Amino acid sequence: MQNYQLHVITNTLFIIALIFFSNVSFAKGLNSEALKALINDKTVESESARGFAAKTYYSPDGSFRKTKRDESIKGSWYIDSDGKLCKKVEGESTASCRLIVKKGDVWIVYKVPGKPTKPWVHKSTWLKILDGNPDNL
Repeated sequence: MQNYQLHVITNTLFIIALIFFSNVSFAKGLNSEALKALINDKTVESESARGFAAKTYYSPDGSFRKTKRDESIKGSWYIDSDGKLCKKVEGESTASCRLIVKKGDVWIVYKVPGKPTKPWVHKSTWLKILDGNPDNL
């Protein structure tokens, strides 16, 4: 019983530390309406956490087109009720969802883990958001 109690206390303290000391602020994620207004019919210029540049156009019809490293990717997008951007790439069976957080002049895109004890993963940084589809992606 003592090991179980220690485990519960340790996990609770870890979650509290994650909330208070993480560079991710839970309160700064966008709600679904704000996120839709930010990207609907817009092109996002981004850089992945690995340093690769990309451009993604979010069409009002719910489709997206992305270019990165001489590769063209298509699929669909939607915003879930928690305000996370979800994208399903053509040919894949499931969508992946990300939390978008404003940090200074840029937007940080995080993969939110399924378990609160796992770390948030920085996937990319949105550097610019342009009206429309100026590059005809």
